[in-house]
Amino acid sequence: MRVIFHIDLNAFYVSCELIKHPELKGMPVVIAHDSKRSVVSTASYEARKLGIHSAMPLYMAKSKCQNLVIIEPHFDYYHELSHKFFTIIKKYSPYLEIASIDEGYLDLSERITKTHEQPYGIALAIQKEVYETLGLSCSIGISPNKFLSKMASDMKKPMGITILTQSNIRQLLWPMDVGEMFGIGKKTAAKLKEVGIMTIGDVANRDNYTLLKQVMGNNALIFFHEANGRDDRKVHYEERQAKSISNSETFENDLEGIDEIAEAFKNIADCVSKRAKKSAMVTNNIAITLKFDLVHSITRQMPLEHYTNNSEDIYSYALMLLRNVYNGERVRLIGISLNDVKPQNEVKEQISLFDRIEAPQEDNVEQLIKFFNKENLGLMKASDLLQKNS
Repeated sequence: MRVIFHIDLNAFYVSCELIKHPELKGMPVVIAHDSKRSVVSTASYEARKLGIHSAMPLYMAKSKCQNLVIIEPHFDYYHELSHKFFTIIKKYSPYLEIASIDEGYLDLSERITKTHEQPYGIALAIQKEVYETLGLSCSIGISPNKFLSKMASDMKKPMGITILTQSNIRQLLWPMDVGEMFGIGKKTAAKLKEVGIMTIGDVANRDNYTLLKQVMGNNALIFFHEANGRDDRKVHYEERQAKSISNSETFENDLEGIDEIAEAFKNIADCVSKRAKKSAMVTNNIAITLKFDLVHSITRQMPLEHYTNNSEDIYSYALMLLRNVYNGERVRLIGISLNDVKPQNEVKEQISLFDRIEAPQEDNVEQLIKFFNKENLGLMKASDLLQKNS
């Protein structure tokens, strides 16, 4: 039997900042650029109780809480802690799939088969080590598959441990609102409720399958199996040096509109850039991913004429790709990937002709004017023209 953990850092960006600013614990805190068009990246649990959530426009968050604490993001710092977090949990099993900067799946089947350890005890040890080493809390879901583990990790936050199996999904999973099922967005949840599918248990009910297919089409079978606790997807782990560097972020509430998505891409571009620079890797191929629900997504890539790991470059190309493919749909996940990365010291950069051209000095300008005036072209400097007309 497989044993899969989903380990999720709680309010990650906020938690990182509270390590530096413990005096802010217990206060409504958000991570965001303090500007008119900014959106909330992460909200503390105290802010969430006031109805503030990630991807909410900052002006709306301010209207809900006059005493809201706004902290500018420090993504290099977050990435550093994320790297340390994954280094810790990988000690418990080499079979780690990094889902985003603050969450991952860990396959402990082999370890538990050999050692006969209790999964709950391993989860407690992970929580303890992560908290004592980094000062970060995490919630852990334990189950035989990725879907149930993802659902379980969301059930108790912060610092919770939940086990989901076929024996308890009736009590723990099925009563949940259909909108809380991973992969079902707000619009789809509303359509399901219109036809009478109100809970995850209703999705799992074979008698409702015709209605489910009416709303979800060919994807109905996937959700039906998952609601019944079945998911055969494997934990994808890297055995060799990565040929790509990527980061993605899944939002609690869907992003809506190109401005919100573009703002969120800044964070992802910065994270990817920091990872590439830390590994001294560069790329000449950038890709973005937009995920609309559990099964619908778009990935587009762009070859470049030069190699880069610069955050501004990555962000600019990501926006170009976004503008080419975005069609107005709500987005639940965004990602950026640097493909075909190479060690920086192996790349011999081709210098553009224009990179070698320097602006002419004043003496050179004078010489050019004298030369062309021999041909009676009547050239003069702009400064001389101004004096003539004054």
